[in-house]
Amino acid sequence: MLFGRKMSPRGFWIRLAICLAIDLVDFTIGRGLILVPIEEVPVAGIMVLMFGFPGLVYLAEIAELTEQFDAFIPMATLICLWVGWQNGFLAGRTPPPPAGKDITPPGPKPRNSPRNW
Repeated sequence: MLFGRKMSPRGFWIRLAICLAIDLVDFTIGRGLILVPIEEVPVAGIMVLMFGFPGLVYLAEIAELTEQFDAFIPMATLICLWVGWQNGFLAGRTPPPPAGKDITPPGPKPRNSPRNW
C-alpha cells in the first residue's frame, strides 16, 4: 500500500521483482563492509515508499554490521511476500474487508420489528 492506496496485482508482482533484485544485489555486491551505509539506508527508504510501515522492518539489516549473515536472509523479498499475503495476492487468500466498511450482503433490509431487536 503506497500512501493509503490499495495495491493492484500487477503492482505487487512489480514490487516483488524489485525486491528480488534488491536481495540479489545484497547477496552478491552488498557483502562488502564499506557498502553498509551506502546500500542499506537508501534501500530502507525505498522499502518504506513501496510498502509503508512494513518497509521499516528492512532497517534490521543495518543492525548486523558484518554483512555475513543478513546477506543470506532475503529481507526485502520476505517483506514483499508478507504484504502480498496480507493483501490476498498469494495462495488464493481473500483480503480482509477495509476497516469501517459495511459488509452486509446486498438485498432487502429486514424491517424494524420486535423480533429483529
